[in-house]
Amino acid sequence: MPSSDANLQNLAPAVVLRRIEHTYRSGTRALAPVDLDLEHGELVSIIGPSGCGKSTLLRIVAGLEQASGGRIERHIASGGREATAFVFQQPTLLPWCTVEANVRLPLDLSEVLRADADRRASDALGLVGLQEFAGALPHELSGGMQMRTSIARALVTTPSLLLMDEPFGALDELTRSRLDRELLALRAARGFTVLFVTHSLQEAVFLSDRVLVMTPRPGHISAELRVDEQYPRDDAFRLSPRFAELCMQLSGMLIAAGATP
Repeated sequence: MPSSDANLQNLAPAVVLRRIEHTYRSGTRALAPVDLDLEHGELVSIIGPSGCGKSTLLRIVAGLEQASGGRIERHIASGGREATAFVFQQPTLLPWCTVEANVRLPLDLSEVLRADADRRASDALGLVGLQEFAGALPHELSGGMQMRTSIARALVTTPSLLLMDEPFGALDELTRSRLDRELLALRAARGFTVLFVTHSLQEAVFLSDRVLVMTPRPGHISAELRVDEQYPRDDAFRLSPRFAELCMQLSGMLIAAGATP
């Protein structure tokens, strides 16, 4: 008989948001009612102007911030997998710890046996191509390598849901494109669901099954672009007329929403 978790996954989206609102203590209204269904295995990007509530919405989904109103359901767990992992805008690595120790940190905090934690940290570093840098300190890494370390730290718990808040925004374009491709390869290998915040139209179109457009504050979802290109995707897609067409459609949606990326 299938497990209850399997039944949940068959019946319900991974995440359901209904009329999520948020107002800061200052009285500033960050989010107008937001509705969202995030299906299992999807990669959905959120795009919109600075200050529209994208990061706030992501933190609410993560449980790091409480919404002022509305309802959230998460149907994402288990079988030894953590429900959710978060990759922030900055790598947020501990500067005095090695790469391996930074990646292992969530397991150490969960009191996982050291031998198992070491194995899982090594496996996660292998996924992002950093095993040979396990003994390095963060300042010895490039910006892209630091971000890959942050991603490995998120993956070490084998999450069902990966939340990413502009993780590649501070990187140069070549590094960003490479990490976009690596993210898609990791998702294909691990099967996790991704909710991804970005300011880049091109990145959103390249990565996503769907792109959601948010309005200026108080933010709400005003439009959705479905990207009909099959996975795996590569640079040939970025150079295709279809990619340019989808980027133009998304740009038009942003303008219609009163926003520019």
